[in-house]
Amino acid sequence: MNSRENLAEDLLRCWADWAERHWFEEGNDQGVWGTGYAHWGVQSHQKYLAVMALLGISDGIEPAQRECCLKRAMAALRWTLGNHVTGTGRCVDGTQWGRTWISALGIERMMFGVRRLDPYLTDADRAALRRVLTDEAEWLRTSYRRGEFVGVQASKWNHEGRNHPESNLWNGALLWRVAKMWPDDPRASAWEEQAHCFLINGVSVAADATEDRIVAGRPVRERHVGPNFFDHYALDHHGYMNTGYMTICMSNAAILHFDLAESGLSRPETLDHHQRDLWEVLRRMVFDDGRLVRIGGDSRVRYAYCQEYLLPALLYAADHLGDAQALAIADAQVDLLAREAKAATGGFFSDRLDEMKRHLPHYHLRLESDRACALAMYLAWRPRVRESELSPPHVQPTYGGWSEPEHGDVLHRGRRRFASFAWRSYGWTQALCLPPDTSDLAEYWQNLVSVIRFAGDDTADGAGGNVPRHRRVQRHWLCECEGGFLTCGTVMEGMNLAAESLSLSDMARHDIAIAALPDERTLIGVERIRIHDKRAWVVELKGVHLGIPNDIYNGCHRIIHGPNGSLELTTPAPRDEIISMGGRWANVDGRLGVVLLDGADTLFLSRSVRPRGGVYRSLRVEELCAPCRIETFVAEPGETVLDLVWAVLASADAGETADFAERAAQTLAVARDGDRRAVSVIGLDRRRYTLVIHFGEWPVDAPPMSLERSGGLGDGPHR
Repeated sequence: MNSRENLAEDLLRCWADWAERHWFEEGNDQGVWGTGYAHWGVQSHQKYLAVMALLGISDGIEPAQRECCLKRAMAALRWTLGNHVTGTGRCVDGTQWGRTWISALGIERMMFGVRRLDPYLTDADRAALRRVLTDEAEWLRTSYRRGEFVGVQASKWNHEGRNHPESNLWNGALLWRVAKMWPDDPRASAWEEQAHCFLINGVSVAADATEDRIVAGRPVRERHVGPNFFDHYALDHHGYMNTGYMTICMSNAAILHFDLAESGLSRPETLDHHQRDLWEVLRRMVFDDGRLVRIGGDSRVRYAYCQEYLLPALLYAADHLGDAQALAIADAQVDLLAREAKAATGGFFSDRLDEMKRHLPHYHLRLESDRACALAMYLAWRPRVRESELSPPHVQPTYGGWSEPEHGDVLHRGRRRFASFAWRSYGWTQALCLPPDTSDLAEYWQNLVSVIRFAGDDTADGAGGNVPRHRRVQRHWLCECEGGFLTCGTVMEGMNLAAESLSLSDMARHDIAIAALPDERTLIGVERIRIHDKRAWVVELKGVHLGIPNDIYNGCHRIIHGPNGSLELTTPAPRDEIISMGGRWANVDGRLGVVLLDGADTLFLSRSVRPRGGVYRSLRVEELCAPCRIETFVAEPGETVLDLVWAVLASADAGETADFAERAAQTLAVARDGDRRAVSVIGLDRRRYTLVIHFGEWPVDAPPMSLERSGGLGDGPHR
């Protein structure tokens, strides 16, 4: 084993000791880990089973612990099989598990461990395993439904209720697995065909409807039900641009890929359908240290669940797709997991999840088992993938641009800047601008989009649903340009407000324009918020709104430089407070600069004692804002409460940020003419960029936004 594999085994060995506190003996050689409730409780238990099975046969584990792990794995397997709908037992909540759209997921994630138990299974165990798996396969073939929809389903948009890429993949994988495990079953060929139908409709796109290419004996179009992905592989899962579930889709292909290889069983031709195309896109949203760049945000716990299953996806990308960089990224991700485990008092997660541990143990143990299971997959499969065997290597397009105009997503990744914008992010509208080698600076909810909230809005710090109640994207436009991108649009703020007898909507119009300049360093933001047709009580107004994570992954320490000197920030913060930066610029850790260009004179730092990163408040986050109004104030109809121009500078130190601010003060030109804005600024490449935006009615014969560069070769308008 290499050093990372040894590290992974050490992490799992320590986790197994910690996990004992959540183990319960149930009698009859059975036991349960975690809550033992059906659905996610069973899924967590099944992932624990796989981890214990792997450790139970490992030569690197002390004999006494190895024996204990093997005993736990066998008891967990028997509990799992006995409490299925085909068995006689009951889960802890009195129900049985199985025959649902998601029950195959837990099975798929446990099977690499179950296979390792094969020498220890009795005839009764083998019969029970066959009983459960063949029943699940037959239900998927004859009776499958997810919600109100029956049979294999697919659609691009989440709100249509049929966007099912991930479950199509894991259900297809289970069907194929069972057909190959028991080819003597008379239903095996029917399971294989149903597997192909599910798998073809996993990573599916609209073009598949007319695709004549023969896969598994039939043209793709004959099995195609609908597109789950947009044409350029954006995914609207859970109602927003979901990088995490793009990863989950790859992870389920990875699980079957490796398990079939270890078993010596044949693989379905449909397993890899569009997986390479998906990886070509997803690879640009993965930092080299193994952290996902969630350009559309995250509706769950920061740095958990989907992040974990990037590990098997990376191994699959290396082993099957030939990505020569993927192994190094997987190894680096193990280091990330070790960093948090080192700071934890038990388990994998540090104190950032203490509130969840107290109040939502069901969900906390799910997260713990996900991390353990993914790490066990890495330990099981990493030795199968060696650099010398990657032939021929297929180098992925890490740098460059990508966009999905229909969904409203765009990014550009260069050597010194990662920049993106997503109109349908979690919470609607999110920008990122940061050095591509500093992933711990990435924060999501309405990042780099000014925040306004009204009385009756309960979505502070991203605590909203997957479909935002109080905001609506009315229109958007975007285009890629050489070395960057342009995008603009309008959001209606203050929708569907309700408190006591209050019922209001359409409180303000928020116009947004973002330009990632071709200097590949600078992001320019131009925003206007105008109150609509009624007097409004505003409870929060934070312009710019740059979120700065300050938690375990950056050592709970940041230095913010500004005109008045430097602030050293450790977390947790001693108090909730707003600190003036004393001027128009600030710089974070000598890596990321923020400059107010027009519309405000002073940046403010907002600090919070309580974690505020996402729905579950799973990460501590500082905020740089201008203005920063958190006391309720009244705004009149038609009043413009924010008219702001700002810049963010990637890979810039404090000196470069200060110089940019000083140069802008001398050379910046901003023109306002009704709904038209023109901004002329000198970029970090010392060229002048002129940005023209129409916030009102968009021109019929021209784009609503343009950029012109002057001062160098190849100049001209970008539209």
